[in-house]
Amino acid sequence: MADSKTFKVQVGERAPVSHQGDNTPLLTTLEGHYSECRSGYCGACKTRLLEGRVRYLSTPMALVRGDEILPCCCVPETDLLLAPQ
Repeated sequence: MADSKTFKVQVGERAPVSHQGDNTPLLTTLEGHYSECRSGYCGACKTRLLEGRVRYLSTPMALVRGDEILPCCCVPETDLLLAPQ
């Protein structure tokens, strides 16, 4: 197996981060350092909830309507039926 390499990755003016590994997707590194994704901030994962109930682990910052959820920061309380994307 080849040795694992470390690369410097920088997005715009933000501080660089280290990406290690030949088999780790770049997105994994970027999500951990640059994205507010998975925290209820951006709303990119907004999904319509057709049936069921969820509980938020943290209060979402993105605007959600009564029939929408943010899967990044909630957990099911019942079985769920989600609208197709």
